[in-house]
Order: sequence, then C-alpha cells, then structure tokens
Amino acid sequence: MAIIGSIRKHSWVAVAIVGVAILAFILGDLTKNNGGIPDVGKVNGATMTSQRYNELLTEAEDNYKMQYQTAQVPSEVEMQLRDQVWQQFVEETLLSEQMSKLGMTVSAAELNDMYVGQFIHPAVRQSFTDPQTGVYDIQQVNYWIENFSNIDTMRRRQWVEMEKAVKTDREQQKYNTLLTAGFYMPKTINEKITSFASEASNVRVVALPYMSVTDEEAPIDDADFKAYYDEHKAEFRIREEIREVEFITFPVNPTAEDLAEIEQDVKKVWEEFQTVEDDELAFFVNAESDRRYDSTYVKASSFRAPFDEQIAAASAGQMIAPAMVGNEWMMAKVLGSAVRPDSVRASVLFIANNLAGSAITRNDDQASALADSVMGLLKANRMGIDAAVEQFADDKQNVDMGWQLDGTIYGPLNEKILETPVDGYFKLKDPRGVGYMVVKVTGKTTATKKYRVAMITREIVPSNNTNRAVYNDANRFAGQNRTIDAFDAAAREQNMQVRNAQVFMMDDRMAGVANARSIVQWAYNEDTKVGAVADQVYECDGMFVVVALKDVYKKGYATLDQARPMIEQQVRLEKKAKVLMDRAASAVNAAKDIQSIAVALKTPVDTLDSVVFGDMNLQKFGMEPKVISAIAVAKNGVIGPVKGSNGVYVVQVDGKMPHQTTGYEGARMAQMYQYKTIRDSRRPWPVAQVLRDAAKIVDQRNKFF
Repeated sequence: MAIIGSIRKHSWVAVAIVGVAILAFILGDLTKNNGGIPDVGKVNGATMTSQRYNELLTEAEDNYKMQYQTAQVPSEVEMQLRDQVWQQFVEETLLSEQMSKLGMTVSAAELNDMYVGQFIHPAVRQSFTDPQTGVYDIQQVNYWIENFSNIDTMRRRQWVEMEKAVKTDREQQKYNTLLTAGFYMPKTINEKITSFASEASNVRVVALPYMSVTDEEAPIDDADFKAYYDEHKAEFRIREEIREVEFITFPVNPTAEDLAEIEQDVKKVWEEFQTVEDDELAFFVNAESDRRYDSTYVKASSFRAPFDEQIAAASAGQMIAPAMVGNEWMMAKVLGSAVRPDSVRASVLFIANNLAGSAITRNDDQASALADSVMGLLKANRMGIDAAVEQFADDKQNVDMGWQLDGTIYGPLNEKILETPVDGYFKLKDPRGVGYMVVKVTGKTTATKKYRVAMITREIVPSNNTNRAVYNDANRFAGQNRTIDAFDAAAREQNMQVRNAQVFMMDDRMAGVANARSIVQWAYNEDTKVGAVADQVYECDGMFVVVALKDVYKKGYATLDQARPMIEQQVRLEKKAKVLMDRAASAVNAAKDIQSIAVALKTPVDTLDSVVFGDMNLQKFGMEPKVISAIAVAKNGVIGPVKGSNGVYVVQVDGKMPHQTTGYEGARMAQMYQYKTIRDSRRPWPVAQVLRDAAKIVDQRNKFF
C-alpha cells in the first residue's frame, strides 16, 4: 500500500496500471488459496487462522514483557513463544476432542471450587497468597470476581488467561486420571512374576564379551543392515519432518588494515573527546559511541578491567585514555561520584486528576490538595499506607514497587527516594500530568560508592571492503558449485570444513550458527530439491554461509539409507553376537558341564550367588535383563547360549533357594504406586504422542515466519 501511495503522488496513470496488476495478482492468489490468507495450520480439521495465531502470539509476548519488565521480546524468546502458541493449540485441540468423545467436562461449579472452594488450584493459590503471611487471600479473589467489569483491561485479560489455564489443567488431570485408572497388572502375570522373584539362584557363568570379536572376524554387508532395519524399523519413526543440510562458513574477521584504520579513528575521537564541555558530552557520546550515553551512577566493578580500577582511582573530571578491551576500544571521562544504595523500595499511593479519565472528576488542584491531606495523615501516623490506599487511592493494585535497582526508576522519583529516609514520605507529580504520587520509602540497601561516567566504546569490526571481499568469496563458491556433489568435491579440494546439521521447520539456529532462520526457511521451501545448493549466500552472526540440502526425513519411518549411520554399531554387535552364539553353541553341544565348556571356549568361569529375578545387574557383568530372566525360569543345569546386552553367556544353575518377596499383593500395589506417581507428576504422557501420531496435523508456520 505504501508503494501505491507513493506512485499516486506522481501519476494517476501509473496508479491505474499498477492497481490493475496488483488486482490481477490478488485474484490469482485468492483462486489458489480458496479466498484468503493461508491458515497457519489445522489439527483434525480445527483451523488456526493467521489472525487468531497473531492474537495469541501478541498475548504471549505481552505476558512476557509484563513478567520480565521489558519493552522488547528477545528474538530467541520470540521463536519459543511462536512454537509455544502452536503446540498449545495442538494439545488443547486433541484434548478437547477426547474430552468431548468421553463426555467429560469441567463444570462452572467445579471451576469456582478451584478459586474459592475446598480444592484451590496451585496456580490460583500462588497468585493470591499474601507473601508476608503465606495465607491464601480469599477476600481478594472475591473482590476480583465481584468487580471484574471495573478492573482495567490488562488485568481482566490476565484473569481470563489464568482461568483458561486452570480449566485446561483440570481437564488434563481428569483425562490422565481416567487413563491411569485403566492400567492394571493381570493376576496371571503378577503370579508368575511373584513366583520367579521368590527364588534366588546360585550360578556359574561363562561370558564371551562382544569386544572379544574384531570387526574383521565379523564383517557386515547390506543384507545385515537390511535385516536389522526390518526388525527394528519401529525405532526409526520420524514424527516431525527433518531437513538435513550441509554448509560451509566464511568468517568475516578484521584485517590488519582494518585494525590500523580503527585505531587511527579512535585516536581522532580521543583528541576531540578531551575538548568537549560537560553539557555537550551526552550529544558527543551518542554521536561517537556504539553505546548510548548513560548518566546513572554505577559501581566501578560494573566496568571491564582495566577501566574498573582506573575509574575507582579517578577524581571528578579525569579522563581515561583509550584502551583495547576484548573486541572493542574504550575511553572515558569520570564526571563524579556519590555514595548510593544498590536498590531501593517504596510504596506508592496514586491520586488521579480528571486528565486520567472520565471516571475521575477532581481537577488538578483538588488532586494536589487531597495528596497533601493524605500525606499529612500518614506523617501523623493516623493511618498506615495500606489503609490509606484502600480509602483514597485511585489505583489499588501494585502499591508496593518491590526492590528496584538504583537508576532504573523514573529519574525524579528515583532521586526523591534517595533523598528521603526509610519510613519517610514525599509527594511527587506524575510526569504525565494525570495526578500525584504519595510515596513511602520502605527500604534501601547499604550505600556504596558509585560513579557517573561518560564512556565511549568502538567495536572492532571488519571494514566494508573486508566484508565485501569475504562475501564475494562465498558467492563465488556457491555460484561455481550448484549441486551437493560439486559442493563436497570443491570443499575437499580447497581443504574447507563441511559441517552438517539436521533442522526442524521452526528452528532459528543450526549447529554453531545462530540467526539461521532464513536458511531453515530455504531448506523447507517446497521448491528446494535434495542435492540443491542455495542461490543466496546467507549472512549470520559475523559470517557468510553457503548451504546445500542433503536429505529430507519425511514423517513416517526413516529409510534404510537414512538409518544406516545410526545403526552401524548395532549391526556390528549383532554380527559379533552371531559369531559368538555359534561358537558357544558348538562348545555346549560338545561338553555338558560348565568347566568343559569354559575350557573349550578358553574363558574362565565366574561364580555368582543369589541372582534374583528383577535385579538390575548381573553383578559384575552389568545390566543383563535377558540373562537374569533366563536364569530365573531355568531348572538346575546348563542353559544357553543366551545373547545379552554386552556379550553371549553360558550359565550353569547349581541350585535355588527361597527369596523373600512382597508377594502378589505387594507387587500389585507397587505397580499401582508407580502409575500413580507418573500421573501425579504431571509429566507429558506417552498417550499425548499417540494422539498426535493419529491426528491429521497440517503445519504451515514456515510460510509466515
């Protein structure tokens, strides 16, 4: 629209031409998208529109800003919030479907009980518990409920969000409780477990560790890989599409010429800095420094060495010469020092005038007079600050400012708090002109010496020429190598490191590279083919990146080729296990006692006492559940060979003895306790993933972000 507006100022004919072209483009787009902006995604037909997604994202960002008292959401946090909004939509949609099918609800009475009844929800309790007494303030809850329509918009939204979260959590609890109640230990299985665990076995063991077989003795081929893959295919399920990329980085570092030029520029700034008058310092620093002028008082220890010691030893007006510290040049002028607390605390009673809104009828003089009267009552100890707030304040929320760092509060308010003793009062006009603050100073930390410093910093960065030269190198490499095969070959020839990363659709970084969102978007573009090298050279955190798409892991199961690097070690172990199983079987068939078998296998015999079903370890041999189970069910005599986790075993059971166990009822109760522990921990249930796997989820966020 801005482009059309600009053209309109110059020529209505151009407007008409461009307008027709844009209209044709829009109509074509509407035809392709069935009439509008694409949706962010769908879950079993339930749609997340772009408008609704943006509304929820804005709410999440506002909540973050309020919680952390910041005006800006960091980029990495913003990506987390974007994913959080989507994941919450998916989970709530799937849970709602299940609740509806089961006829389960959270009634209004049940919701009310979580606020003012017998079973207060933990989140509600935390929000409305007096930090001084630790007592849940039910009167404050009732005040919110009764005066909901009169509460400001921001706090109403907070209440609604909390109510929604509380209700969703109760739905999840109900659903989880239903699931855990459905788990049980069948009597027949439990009786078998109890029977096996009621005996301990004394055994002698011959162990053949897998490491005793070399790779050459157990060579593997494609058939071995396929056999293992077919048997374990379920282990390679891919629940979210993955894109695998290869990339080469071209770091941009300052050259010797750059360093010399920066140093020369710093010297010029230093010469001028020494001549600047104090009343012009702020303007000069903002013009010449990478960081804005800061007039607050700070500890000397807040500055990087050696400036911390130099500032602490300096007198007012003293200049500190330029020095290279890390990746920047620094120079300073000490403007003064003062003994000030690190943090202050105060309670603020606000009295508004009619400029604050139509609900306030008193004019500014009346507001000022009322503030004076209230301060008189407070100073005379005729009432406390809390009672005064309740009776006179127009904003009864957030009276206690909490501990605030010196210099972070509105300037005049900060200084008045410093001037006023603890438990003292003062009156201050609101900077917006909408009323007056009556302030009680409630605390100050121990005062320490602080300094006000005019600091100029210059980051040591590459010049435009250096930046352009490195970009040209990267662009040349990308232009000359348009396939991944050519990409790899050129990298080997030029001795360049090729790095590998697997990324998900909404990632904003990859191995060793932050701010890589544009690369991920390219990798997930439907027009990007496997084996392609990106036309664009990407700039990420002081480097240029050339990237190629190596593979696409589709939802479902990884292919054999994709799984091959992950399973090679296990395939080798399987082949070694077969070698050892054959070797052990021959020895068992030729000799019927454990000593003869050990001689044939050239392996010692180990004696183990009291091996019990359910033990975690086969004593010195580590975790071997299959071997322990085989011992538990065996009669006296030789058993095996048994393929274990760490090797192949032949075992002679010499005898069994009674072992104390909790019995059937004890085992059943232990199993039920385990289910209850999982349920009460509120950990994500495997069933949540099962619901996701069964759902039809269309995620199109990559088109928006």
